[in-house]
Amino acid sequence: LADRSWIATEPARTFGPDNLYEEIDGEAELFLPYGFQELTVGFLRPAGNEKAEIRLEIFRHATQRDAFGVYSQHRFPEQEVTRVGTSEAIVSATSLDFYQGTRFVRIRSASRKATRTDMKKLGTDLSTLLSGTGDLPGETEILRIPGLVDGSIVFHRRALLGYEVLAPGYEAKYAVPGTAATLILITPEDAGSAPQFLRKLSGSLPGFVRVGEEMVRADLPSGTLFLISREGFHLGVEGKVSREKASAILSIVAERLSRFLEQSGGKKRAASR
Repeated sequence: LADRSWIATEPARTFGPDNLYEEIDGEAELFLPYGFQELTVGFLRPAGNEKAEIRLEIFRHATQRDAFGVYSQHRFPEQEVTRVGTSEAIVSATSLDFYQGTRFVRIRSASRKATRTDMKKLGTDLSTLLSGTGDLPGETEILRIPGLVDGSIVFHRRALLGYEVLAPGYEAKYAVPGTAATLILITPEDAGSAPQFLRKLSGSLPGFVRVGEEMVRADLPSGTLFLISREGFHLGVEGKVSREKASAILSIVAERLSRFLEQSGGKKRAASR
């Protein structure tokens, strides 16, 4: 970054899975499940402004989907966002977060003189040096139906809807007048064979029962989960919704899945693994 007018105020430090807790104690458990490999921490300032110090954290993960997963854990609906290169970035007066390729980046103001403009410039300059893009995992297109709450798609490694047996997979918020629910998406690579996956669920989810030829239901503490399987994908909706309403929502998601598979030549285009 030196050729882009950034000056390091101290040597960079690196941390791996075994000592990550030394730098971010209390947060390490968020990063480790997502194929965490290395954290680099540095402090920089823009040339000509000695008092505008910024803390830079670059987390390297095993896959782009893992980097997105960590980013999605920081992302909430109605947050202010901007663009940094090809990436969406969460921005505030004192912070900027984004992911690109296999890296999740956190930028924090380390002094009162560091401005939002400084942090965005650092993010933009850094993005030109990082490989990969900030594109969302391709399969998330399946969840982009009318009613999807913007900024709510989250990739979970450990548990979906509070149940480890469902993970890994995606959750997203759905809201239309009169209905609020959670959508879930589990890919074939994550679930394995559909019959085996459903047998596993039947022994782990409360109130698990088959309803009709294509749908199963489970009575979770947070609401009723309805789940269907298509082409190895598992599509679900959870909340205080009737079977009829769930069927209508899942029908729309299934249409998105069909379109996704057609556009990808019948093959799943997930983020790089």
